[in-house]
Amino acid sequence: MKSKHKKAFTLIEIMVSVIIVSLVVTGILKQQSNNSKMSVYLLKRGDSELSNGLFLTKNAQRYNEENKTAYDLLVHEFVIEDLESREVLKKIDRQIHITEDIKIPVKMDESSGQEFMFYTNEILLKGKYPARYYTFKQ
Repeated sequence: MKSKHKKAFTLIEIMVSVIIVSLVVTGILKQQSNNSKMSVYLLKRGDSELSNGLFLTKNAQRYNEENKTAYDLLVHEFVIEDLESREVLKKIDRQIHITEDIKIPVKMDESSGQEFMFYTNEILLKGKYPARYYTFKQ
């Protein structure tokens, strides 16, 4: 006599496949979360770099080891009549650190004794996203 049983998946095979699918979906969701966090970080870092540009005026050299707002530096450069703009600039602040000038001698060629002097220093802006900038003077 032949048995008339239909072939089907066992309960263990179904559970193993569900576990595998759930692990794959969990991995994809975790990767998506990491990508989202990285996007937010890059967006905030970019905004910070735009704000840092407000502190790269000639006046910044005067404020070593001081905490200043963007308004403090720009008020001498521009006439800021809009009150809303003033308030926005007053909320953007950085601690400014300026290094001492470093001399960089440059010779045009070895045969001539002429030497040009360049000076450089570093502007370090401390905040949530710190940044370094370098100035060069002749």
